[in-house]
Amino acid sequence: SATGTVEPEEVVDVGAQVAGKIVAFGTDARGREVDYGSVVEAGMVLARIDDALYAADVAAAKAQVAQAKAAVQKAQADLGQMQARLLQMENDWKRAQKLGPSDALSQTDFDAARSNYEVAKANLGVGKAAIEQAKGTAAQAEAALRRAQQNLCYCTIKSPVKGVIIDRRVNIGQTVVASLNAPSLFLLAKDLTRMQVWVSVNEADIGRIKPGQQVTFTVDA
Repeated sequence: SATGTVEPEEVVDVGAQVAGKIVAFGTDARGREVDYGSVVEAGMVLARIDDALYAADVAAAKAQVAQAKAAVQKAQADLGQMQARLLQMENDWKRAQKLGPSDALSQTDFDAARSNYEVAKANLGVGKAAIEQAKGTAAQAEAALRRAQQNLCYCTIKSPVKGVIIDRRVNIGQTVVASLNAPSLFLLAKDLTRMQVWVSVNEADIGRIKPGQQVTFTVDA
């Protein structure tokens, strides 16, 4: 004889990926608050974490995305102005080249036309780089928004599988702290018709245990 525990063959530990206070529990198929013994389906809400901070993060991230998109539009508008400026300076430089330093065009004006043309070309390159930088910032803002939205979704704890709750480890008002290891909120058994017995067999008896051997067990309750 040996003492042990009866456990389901397959259990699922449901944790939380974000920190916060438990504000409500879900309901099972009978409309009752989920608790020990509740039968749940995959995707059923088990608990809700206070999402006020995460909703604020989503709002802030949306504002950053809008600002980043506006910056891209501004950079594109600036590039259009630079292209027009370059075209004007290019025409001025062509006319200056035809005239050359002469009585009709002083050496100073000739040099100024060439300088303005070169500056306009350089500014066009800066404008194109500014657009790429603005697009990168916009992509980064959109990624931050997706992250904030995902964290907001994590505030709703859902059952990953169909099963029975065999342990509820939190209460309403309790704060869960998600760190390196996700805190365990619920323990689900996928199938209570398939159970196993974990026993600690005495060292003197373990040699008499064989695969397929018949066993009987009793419980205190």
